[in-house]
Amino acid sequence: MGKRIPLPEEPIAGIDDVVQYDRDAKHYIFPEYKYFVRKVLRKGIKGGRVLDLGTGPGLLAIELAKARGCHFDITAVDISENMVRMAVKNARQAGVEDKIKFLVATAAALPFPDNSFDLVMSYASLHHWFEPVTAFNEVERVAKDTGKVIIRDNKRMYQNPFYKSIIWIISQFTSRRHRQNWSKAISASYTIPEAKEIVKKSHLRECRVNSDFVFVIDLCIESQ
Repeated sequence: MGKRIPLPEEPIAGIDDVVQYDRDAKHYIFPEYKYFVRKVLRKGIKGGRVLDLGTGPGLLAIELAKARGCHFDITAVDISENMVRMAVKNARQAGVEDKIKFLVATAAALPFPDNSFDLVMSYASLHHWFEPVTAFNEVERVAKDTGKVIIRDNKRMYQNPFYKSIIWIISQFTSRRHRQNWSKAISASYTIPEAKEIVKKSHLRECRVNSDFVFVIDLCIESQ
């Protein structure tokens, strides 16, 4: 499958990189945010306290806040101050700034009491986490006993010719900058067996690790 190549440092922190990522995410990743929200709603989750880890420009949290007939109290965190500023701006433009609180924080040291959230979610952030086991322990700590966990990310599969071809085809419809970032993100991501091993080492309870998005190129860690 090829050895994982961790990202050497937080790659999307400078203001120019944040602006570019925000622009690309709105063009290329938006369908996946919509899919994520539909997944949440299909589980019958229509309200409660939600934590979004690695929120980036806040687009997933904003999409959830816009869900009709739902009443979510959302807290969204990111390690990058510039990302949080962009997320606040996006929420204001979307008219949901009163439904989301954005904070600068790391997944490995969440500033929240135990049993705080009905849903802990994250999209395309796991491969950035330097201490994934510690972060999963924090997720388990802040999630309520009856709470749900849904963590989605890329899946590393460049050594599989079929998946590599799919990624190449999809990437041709994106900008050169996005293609470069996506390539690095995939190389820094985990395989399903690797993710299962990380979950096993953590305190996360009864979570399954699988793929369930288009072309099964994603990795999803989800509480039962």
